[in-house]
Amino acid sequence: MPFAIIKANSRARFSEVLFNLANLESLEPDVLIEVPQEVKIQKGLYYVHLYAALEKSVNEVVEQAILLIKNEQVKNNKYNTHFNVISLHSKMKSFKECSYKSYFKKSIDVFKSIESEECFEISNTLFSHNLQNIWFDTIQEVLISFGIPALVVDPRVQFTVNEIVDKRNAVAHGRESALFIGERHRMDILRLKTNDIQLVIDMFIDSFESYILNHEYLKENSRIASTQ
Repeated sequence: MPFAIIKANSRARFSEVLFNLANLESLEPDVLIEVPQEVKIQKGLYYVHLYAALEKSVNEVVEQAILLIKNEQVKNNKYNTHFNVISLHSKMKSFKECSYKSYFKKSIDVFKSIESEECFEISNTLFSHNLQNIWFDTIQEVLISFGIPALVVDPRVQFTVNEIVDKRNAVAHGRESALFIGERHRMDILRLKTNDIQLVIDMFIDSFESYILNHEYLKENSRIASTQ
């Protein structure tokens, strides 16, 4: 399977996260007893650990998907229309940065390239800048850029992803203390949030795996030819 290693890496990462979670659960006293300061601090830092597992997994999936596709050396006119967002990224960037004087020349270049028989170079790290803060909308934007349907999840799960990013940033960049962040929720709530993040990562990996296995980055007639 094309994402077997990615899945194994993600499981290993979350094994570490869950080990940390279980340790914190053992340190948290009964609900009627005040939680010690040091435990609150560790709970605040837990958001950084959990977010790191999310960011790394998403980045690995996207890089692997691009690598698998570029290795096939596909002519651009074989790609599904959606995938031109990826395959013609360098030309779109050039178009964006051009002067008004070059507007039509660069526009022509972009539109001619859509039906080109050239194999354009695609960078594995194309999304690396965008995937430094992985909000739920960021995940959906990446999927749609490839032409993959957006994830359908409960609004609570969307909120959880954004909350994890926000609290990680607050702690990592010193906007709020780990103590302040860590005193907001008890461990049963953190476990639910962890399960939500795992769900999103699993769905994200599965979406890309199906996309690659079914050659969905290609036009319909090109998919049939590639499987024969």
